[in-house]
Amino acid sequence: DIRFVEGRHEEGGEVMAGSNDMLEQRYVQDWLDTRHPKGIVYWRARVGPWPNGDRLAGVTRPFPDAVIEEDGKVIIVEAKTRPDTRAIGQIQLYVDQFPTTPELRHLKDMPVEAVMLTTRDDPVLRPFAEAHGIRYEVYLPAWLKTALEDKAAEFR
Repeated sequence: DIRFVEGRHEEGGEVMAGSNDMLEQRYVQDWLDTRHPKGIVYWRARVGPWPNGDRLAGVTRPFPDAVIEEDGKVIIVEAKTRPDTRAIGQIQLYVDQFPTTPELRHLKDMPVEAVMLTTRDDPVLRPFAEAHGIRYEVYLPAWLKTALEDKAAEFR
């Protein structure tokens, strides 16, 4: 189900270095707080039609990390703590399926912007994403840099 984010992530508590999902969720929330503080956020909203019109089967639909309604447009975000080619296909699927999403039908006529959010630039992936109409955005807050360094140290 779609959850409207009213309260934003509050600092405190440690992110476990081994939990990539937790890192990515906190990463997206930090970026939203910093870059889109006034946007209406649908956190991990499933996109696409309900399979066979069955709302309960809708839990199998794909979901971007965030859908943001802001300034008369919709921003669909997929975040990766490391640049990853798979994100391009994921975002393309989300953008394709978005207009058929029953829960977000009130947004379907707005222009859509696709964003791949990641922690570092990639000289191959950035132009590839941009050639496919996806904004490639690099954002690396200090807390995440430390967490990624700690995680890398675990494997040495």
